[in-house]
Amino acid sequence: MRAIHFLIYGLSLFALSACGSSYGTSRISGENIGHSEVENPDQSISLTDHLRKLSGVYVSGSGPNAQVTIRGVNSINSSTEPLFVVNGQVLNGGLRAASEVVPVNEIQSIRVLKNASETGFYGVRGANGVIEIKLKN
Repeated sequence: MRAIHFLIYGLSLFALSACGSSYGTSRISGENIGHSEVENPDQSISLTDHLRKLSGVYVSGSGPNAQVTIRGVNSINSSTEPLFVVNGQVLNGGLRAASEVVPVNEIQSIRVLKNASETGFYGVRGANGVIEIKLKN
């Protein structure tokens, strides 16, 4: 049940929610990944294909040279590639490094962090969003 409180400030009315929201987080669980592999046992599904399934994640191109962008991240001067974290270890090199290190059949879950409150743990490196990959072992 959601508790909504109203705050009147000046002549503006604001609605405040007492419940947390996971609006900024997308996740693919192991059941979904395993289900895809069961349907196509002869076909390997790449990491970029898994990322394409996530809400708010845009992947242009294919393979390790693909460009990954998380919705809401804009930059004129610098890269917008998100930070990749595998089992708590930060990977330098983005999708290319993740594609080389992550065995796709060992992925347990992929979680996308989009909001500043979620990416704050990673500091400036997480400013473009964070893709956390958890392996089965």
